[in-house]
Order: sequence, then C-alpha cells, then structure tokens
Amino acid sequence: MKLDSIRIVLVFLLLLGFFLGAYEGIWRQGAQKVANYNIDLAEESKDIYLEVIWDASGSMWGRDYGVEKIIRSKEVLKTFTEEMPENVNIALRIFGARRVGDPEDSFLALPFDNENREDMINFITNVKPLGKSPIAYSLREACKDLQVINGKKYILLISDGIDNGEIPAEEVIEEIINNDIVLHVVHIGEPEEADVKARLKEMAEKTGGSYFTYNDHERVIATFSQ
Repeated sequence: MKLDSIRIVLVFLLLLGFFLGAYEGIWRQGAQKVANYNIDLAEESKDIYLEVIWDASGSMWGRDYGVEKIIRSKEVLKTFTEEMPENVNIALRIFGARRVGDPEDSFLALPFDNENREDMINFITNVKPLGKSPIAYSLREACKDLQVINGKKYILLISDGIDNGEIPAEEVIEEIINNDIVLHVVHIGEPEEADVKARLKEMAEKTGGSYFTYNDHERVIATFSQ
C-alpha cells in the first residue's frame, strides 16, 4: 500500500513537471511574439511618408529665366520619383489645376505608396496650370492626410510661392509642427523675388525643414537618404 502511494506521488510529480515545462514553453512563445510585435512596430515607425504638394495654379505659366515654371516643376517632380529611395512612400497633392476661381482647389491625386512613381509622372503629363494658389489650404489638407500616419512624416511643397488662398500660413505651420511633420520647399521662381523667398524659407525652417530652388532641388534627395 505504501509502495503504491509512492508510485502515485512520483507519477503526479512527473505529470506536474511536464505541464510546467509545457506552460513555460507557451509563455516563452508568447513573450517572443510580443517581442517580435514590438520589433515590427519599431520597424514600421522607421517608414518615411512624403506628401508632395505640387503647384498647378495659373501663375505657373510664368517664366523662370525664360522657361515656363510649370515645366521646371515637372522636371523637379520627375527627379524625385526617379531618385527618391524606395523606402519613401510618396503621395501627390495638386492645387490650382481644376477650377479657375476656387480658393480651395486642392486634391489628393495619388495616395501614399512606394511603387507609384511611374503613375505620378503619367498623372502630371497633361496637367495644365489653371486656377488659384491655395498654398496654406493645401498644407492644412496635407497635414490632415499625415495625421494618421505612423512613421517619419514630410511635406514637400513645389511652388512659385504665390498664395492667394484665404488661410493664414502661420496658423498652418503651427499645425504642421504640432503633428511632427517636416516641411521642405522647392521654390520655382527667379531669385529676385526676395519677399517670396524669405516667406517660403521661414515656413520650412520653422518645421526643421529646408528651402531649395530649382537649381539645387536634387539636394532634397540627400535628406531622405541619411
């Protein structure tokens, strides 16, 4: 009888050890999944999202040293789509292209993607300058697009800087800063436009971004390659 009791205890201990070992294995697997999930989140947070705001307003028919500004801006956008690193997800917002007198003529032409570069070039091929220049309004809309994004967030404004919209740009810049978005500007226009240059440069630098001209626009690529 005593021997049977000992056997029962031994069997119980063996079973207990088995289940504890199995439980520990399950816990380790769960812990590993959590760790992997946290790694995935960390990797996701390293993604780069760039919303390009492209000026197709009537003022882009003007000339920059004899070349139409709209042609210059298309060359700039082509450079970015061809040379921007593959980990950069690009979206394209266009303003001034659809209606003549609308101060809110701004729309998201292509959503975020890192494989839409060719679509972007095809999209702008037949776009012709037409309407007003709601720069501040477009910046606010781009900020809304980026608010839900988890990652490094940028706006790239390609414009001659002439804004006849109705929203004070200073208010929008604060919104951009509060949403951890960096604004870069490529100014398509003659350098004699000192007031416009100063305003665009100030806007970019307040967010931690930089001001570029058509002549040095390729330098923007380096900011995404670091």
